[in-house]
Amino acid sequence: MNHITIPAQLESSLKCSIEQYQGILAHLQLLSNSLTASDNDFQQHVNDLASKQAQAREHDEILVGLLRGSAPLVKDHPLYQKRKDLIKEVLELNHLLLPKINGMMALVSHELADLKNGRIVLGGYKQNTHKQGRLVKSSA
Repeated sequence: MNHITIPAQLESSLKCSIEQYQGILAHLQLLSNSLTASDNDFQQHVNDLASKQAQAREHDEILVGLLRGSAPLVKDHPLYQKRKDLIKEVLELNHLLLPKINGMMALVSHELADLKNGRIVLGGYKQNTHKQGRLVKSSA
């Protein structure tokens, strides 16, 4: 394939976007592993992933503006193709994780309902005690 020349700012932006999507993909893989390994850092992985996705979303807005003027040139550029492939991987992993996460949420919801029902049941067992105090004077 011939080397396609694109503006330096666009090339830099594509490289940045690739790095961001590689980070998102890495965090999705961590999340996937923590689902199966009962990882205590699950919430931290979710927070990190959300942060990386927000950064990528902000950068993509800039990138889209740069792509508007260079769209015909960029379609065959290796950086653009690499970014496109990474986004495809992210989407595939997202589709694999979604059922696992939904199942996990259903399990947690069921466990919470059981705990709530247990508290209600235990609340029904009250010890009958007199509220009047008594003094014991002898130990017969």
